Amino acid sequence: MHLRTRRILTATTALALTTLAITPALAEDPAGEPSRGQTPPVTTPETTPQSGQGAASTDASSTEPPAPQETSSENSSTPPVQTSPRSAAATEVTLNLYNMTDFHGHIEQATKDGKAGSPVTEAGAASIACWVGQKRASDADATFVLLGDNIGASPYTSGILYDNPTIAALNLMHPLASTLGNHELDLGIKEFEKRVTGGTIKDTTTDYVAPTFPYMAANVTGTTALKDPGYQIWTSGSGVRVAFISSIAQDVPLKLMPGAADGLTFNDPISTTNTLAKQLKESDAADVVVAMIDDDAKNTAPKMGRYVDGLMGGDTHVPYDLDQVTGAEGNTLSATASGAFGDAVSNLQITYDTVSKKVTTSSVEITKAPQIADCGQDAAVKEVVDTAVTQADVAGSRVVASGIQGEFHRGVFTDDKGVTTPGSNRGTESTLGDLIADAMRAQVKVAGQPVDIGLINAGGIRADLVPTDGSLTYKGTFAPMPFSNQLGYVTITGADFKEALEQQWKELSTQNSRPMLKLGISSNVSYTYDWTRAAGDRVTSVTISGAPLDLHRTYTIGSVTFLLHGGDDFKALTWGSDVTDLGFLDRDQFNEYLAENSSVIAPRTLKASVGISAPSQFQVVTQDVVAQCGAELGVSEPSTSFDVALRGLSFTEGAGKAQTAKVSVGNASGEASVDNAITDVPVVSTDGAGQATVHIDASQLEAGTHAVSVSTDLGTLVSPGAGVEVEVSVAQCAEPAPVTPVAPATPNPDALAKTGSDAGSVWVLAGVLLLGGAAATVSGRRAHSHK
Repeated sequence: MHLRTRRILTATTALALTTLAITPALAEDPAGEPSRGQTPPVTTPETTPQSGQGAASTDASSTEPPAPQETSSENSSTPPVQTSPRSAAATEVTLNLYNMTDFHGHIEQATKDGKAGSPVTEAGAASIACWVGQKRASDADATFVLLGDNIGASPYTSGILYDNPTIAALNLMHPLASTLGNHELDLGIKEFEKRVTGGTIKDTTTDYVAPTFPYMAANVTGTTALKDPGYQIWTSGSGVRVAFISSIAQDVPLKLMPGAADGLTFNDPISTTNTLAKQLKESDAADVVVAMIDDDAKNTAPKMGRYVDGLMGGDTHVPYDLDQVTGAEGNTLSATASGAFGDAVSNLQITYDTVSKKVTTSSVEITKAPQIADCGQDAAVKEVVDTAVTQADVAGSRVVASGIQGEFHRGVFTDDKGVTTPGSNRGTESTLGDLIADAMRAQVKVAGQPVDIGLINAGGIRADLVPTDGSLTYKGTFAPMPFSNQLGYVTITGADFKEALEQQWKELSTQNSRPMLKLGISSNVSYTYDWTRAAGDRVTSVTISGAPLDLHRTYTIGSVTFLLHGGDDFKALTWGSDVTDLGFLDRDQFNEYLAENSSVIAPRTLKASVGISAPSQFQVVTQDVVAQCGAELGVSEPSTSFDVALRGLSFTEGAGKAQTAKVSVGNASGEASVDNAITDVPVVSTDGAGQATVHIDASQLEAGTHAVSVSTDLGTLVSPGAGVEVEVSVAQCAEPAPVTPVAPATPNPDALAKTGSDAGSVWVLAGVLLLGGAAATVSGRRAHSHK
């Protein structure tokens, strides 16, 4: 590690470690018992300590479940309601299954403009504890579960303190269990194993605050950190047994730093869940089965079989209120995801008939942050949050850059309910992504020179960068870059780099709900793409520092080591040299770049990537040609113009929104207005912000190859030399072949010399023959007339 960087890290870390001395106290449950490595206290004799799925564990999707473990109504942040026998006349029990996903350490309450009194957008841990606690205190048939990504990619307050405050706050809410999320593995499986047992944090002398609730993933084997089996059976106050089966998307290793999930096996979550659900129902171990899958709820719910009565999802940060979805076997179930960051808590409500032993109905209700905040704040959780804020503010108040003009944002889109969420669109180029990519190129050097190309993955950017009076603090830059990645570089061929750009498009499946992950790219690089082409053949031109990409030469690529190791499934970045890890922390180098360039950096207005869909070949057919020889050429209509469709002309936020677009093809050109709507969700797959269709009159063009260029009112996006071309041909009628007159043959006096004849004899013979023929003709006519 660079010496100066090491000193900065050491000072910051030491401060954080000193202030974390309070965390062991926070890890105790209300009864004063130490919580490290324990599950929540239960009242049944069958309860066993949390155990893990080690190497010897079998795949839960293909084996009979172990003897079910039951718990009665678990502790809540307020005293639990006493269980009472169900009335014989009341055969239906309504279960209120509260759930929250993708909390990501957002323990502080947040408002729309950051000011007190403005609308609450994130309820914060203390208000969530208050609201959920009240619900459970008044209802013996209510419980609370988490869907994963409770930690990781967290805001500054929790992130700088290793997410210990978040786990401490969640412990005080006493959730029944949590699904494993991919962000729980951000630091690798070994570090997660230490977290759940309260081990010492890597490179520190500080211990993790251990969760008092179990983490589960029935489809994952190979670790002691997860509850074995991967489900929890909860008995409600009315005696209904609910099995919560947890699992996680199968593509998790692709979302992590390579090696982070070494030793883990991720089986198919769909088949695992359906198989376990069937076993639990047929063995009479559970009355109701709820799937807790850390994946897109909308994609997953239709895959659930008839033994699954409800589904809770997560990962995508999209809230879902899906009542009575049709499952894989014609069954119906309700499915939900709460959203993210504590912006809501969802209730999957299931009504069960204890006589028919069937679920009679289900529905979803999502309660938003403002209503949750109205509850007030749980005192114990508020103390955890307040202490964390005090600790974190000391380290975070340092100003890292001043004099910065403008704000830098991630991509957004507006969903079908009209909600626009910051950072919701990872499929579009963003001003913040491009800024970070420029910093990567400037700060990562090879032999003292900047690398050829700087890149950053959209998922590595977790907040917008908004200066206060032109200044940014360490806390302000931590929020966008909370992962503490190392910087490095690789050397790959131009062909490999083009393939990396192609890999921005992802294959959609039940395991992947993001069709595109756009790369932030340094300002010396530009490229075009045609989204209508087949996968792997969409990038149509690339320029590096003004020159066309050379597929055969090598280029150096600077970025975070997560991406260079093939993270987010960018495999092409691994096809060249091994990663050279420079030992620098990404955030520290970004702060240095901001300080050194604060007077000149500004949000971009011109996109580095532009979508162009134009015919590669076009034949001009005039009306005259149709009239004269259309049938011969097989054409019945004239064709003298074509359209060029454009996408990605604008950023979704900021000043970089084009109003008009101009396309030139050779000496022919056209203009059109730009549509900057961001409500068409499917265009996320093609960086759809800023669309236009330009009409080109090709009758002006001569036959040949013509360069395409694109500009907007903001400037030139694609130059004629970029390499995008249209080959034009001009149809013509075939002209009749000229007739060459044949001259009479000239007699050759020597032609028959070898026969002993001469020319005069030839003519005499010809005359005799002609006279003989004429006589024969006359004789024939006379003979005919006498018949």
